[in-house]
Amino acid sequence: MTELIITHPGSSHFDEFFALSLILATDTEADFIIERREPTIDEINDPTIWVVDIGGDYTPEKRNFDHHQNIDLSASFVLVASFLGYAESLSSLVWWNFKDRIDRFGPAKVGAEIGTSELRTTYSPMEGWMLDMFATDPNSLIPIMRQFGQKAIESADKLATQRATWKRARRINIGRYGVLIGDTDDSEGAQDFNMQLDTPAAVCISMDSRGDGWKLLRFDNAQEINFSKLQGLPEIKFAHKTGFVAKTHTRLPIDALLELIRLSLPEYE
Repeated sequence: MTELIITHPGSSHFDEFFALSLILATDTEADFIIERREPTIDEINDPTIWVVDIGGDYTPEKRNFDHHQNIDLSASFVLVASFLGYAESLSSLVWWNFKDRIDRFGPAKVGAEIGTSELRTTYSPMEGWMLDMFATDPNSLIPIMRQFGQKAIESADKLATQRATWKRARRINIGRYGVLIGDTDDSEGAQDFNMQLDTPAAVCISMDSRGDGWKLLRFDNAQEINFSKLQGLPEIKFAHKTGFVAKTHTRLPIDALLELIRLSLPEYE
């Protein structure tokens, strides 16, 4: 079965690219054709045709997902994700709200909200290159877009799993500094979980995914902790010069790890 997706012509954007990626990732059996042009009235009223980011209509049951006619509507990729049942999980990804607001309000307004006039400098040249290819020949990118959509869905699911892992983490305090100890070699999700706590921790300990030791990672709310102080100690395999992370050669006892953390505190000079 072949399904038709219509999106807008002209320059392409992350919004419709990702919305279409989610559609393609959801239905891996159907053959899709993407057409970048204005839809007809009959196509807008045809519930078998996807009309995304164009058409002036948001009616999910007709597969119409435009947001430009109503400033209160989220970007098209959010509307499509809601229809497909992914919005709750995908909204946990750190870039979700940012990409929604950038598409709806532009870099000047969003930059002002976060206190910068240089937001355009953060745009990825890789993203721009991919969008240019999509504008030129969208159907050639269908396999890549499908994989991209699947990866985003998998990443959101993984983040939910990791948050659950950190919810089970052991907590120890060193004075006023909390330390989370996770039984995992993946620190993803730790920062998000930590910032939801009434009293956020300062450091997380996890197993080193690239070696036989531990990884010590400071949380964003504890910039005063400096693991670069540990450089040169026999237990330390690596300590980043900016002080945000350090790794040990072996799985030291927890008491030994806590002593290393104590040496990294501002009180220890």
